[in-house]
Amino acid sequence: MAAKPPVQSRIWSHTVEDCDVEDRDALLRFRARSEGWSELLRGDPAHSISSQFNDMLWQDAAWRMANEARRYAQEDGPNASVAPILGAMLDRGYVAGQVIAIGRLLERSNPRQPQRGVVSLRRIADEIRAHRDLFTREIFVCQDGLPYDWEAARERGVAAWMAKHDPNEGVQMQWLPTQGPDAWMTAQQQHKLFDMLSQTDPQVRSRRDRLGDAVLDRLDSMLDDQVFTDVLALRNKTIAHAADTFSRAQAAGLRQGLNLEEFARAHYLLLGVLQAISAGLLYGEWRGSAVPVPQHDQFAHLASVFVPDGRIKELRTYWRQHCEERDGWLSAAYDDAMPKTA
Repeated sequence: MAAKPPVQSRIWSHTVEDCDVEDRDALLRFRARSEGWSELLRGDPAHSISSQFNDMLWQDAAWRMANEARRYAQEDGPNASVAPILGAMLDRGYVAGQVIAIGRLLERSNPRQPQRGVVSLRRIADEIRAHRDLFTREIFVCQDGLPYDWEAARERGVAAWMAKHDPNEGVQMQWLPTQGPDAWMTAQQQHKLFDMLSQTDPQVRSRRDRLGDAVLDRLDSMLDDQVFTDVLALRNKTIAHAADTFSRAQAAGLRQGLNLEEFARAHYLLLGVLQAISAGLLYGEWRGSAVPVPQHDQFAHLASVFVPDGRIKELRTYWRQHCEERDGWLSAAYDDAMPKTA
């Protein structure tokens, strides 16, 4: 029976054996962790961090657009954008939605309780710190086939090019590889990035250089910013839970809401941590746009009236019928809840 072909990785283009790394066991463990982090960032079909950011920032942009439309009413006259019933619904939904979205990205995940595992930015930051020993220079640079000695790779590339071309032919274009053992320029860039991450002088580089405290401490500092303390207190005491008087008193400086600048700061900090982890530490994708690119006309029908005049009477009737039905529940549901006589 013929052997099965090796499974192709979604992340790696080169095998561990093809990587210029001395500690192969550490590379295997690094790859396993990176695949898990990639799943959290982009792969989870229901709650990936990427999709969480898409939803959070889209809803923020959509509400801000609706809020901007209210300003036009000051000059153009009242319209549906300033209808009190719509305004209250939009505003409450915006605050609750943003507080919940931000809180989800900040949730911690206990590795000892995998049944309660969550997909969050805080989880990845915590796991990277817990496994920082895997972030050595040789693994960071050579994790997927890049050469450790980029200068030697450059010399080989120049020699190979010279052997195939006549220097007297004038200016010629050459495409440089970006992956694999000949991608010396990419390897050079990775060394420079790791110099910053490890706080190492380029003159004393070593394969065993490790991730420094500065970047990890900075990520923690950003995720511990006061704005997130306020967001989580609002979520825990007001939005997600109806905390009683004593419980609310335990949250120093508990707020009734946040202003738009604070939501913007929360988004700014979360985007910074996301980019640092995804594109910096994990050498993955750079998020190209903060707000998702519309796949349809997001302004469709906004110029139309919300309800034609002739339909207002029908809406009033619907409102009355709805309220009367719920009023009836007061007695019917009471009868269901109370014990029946023998």
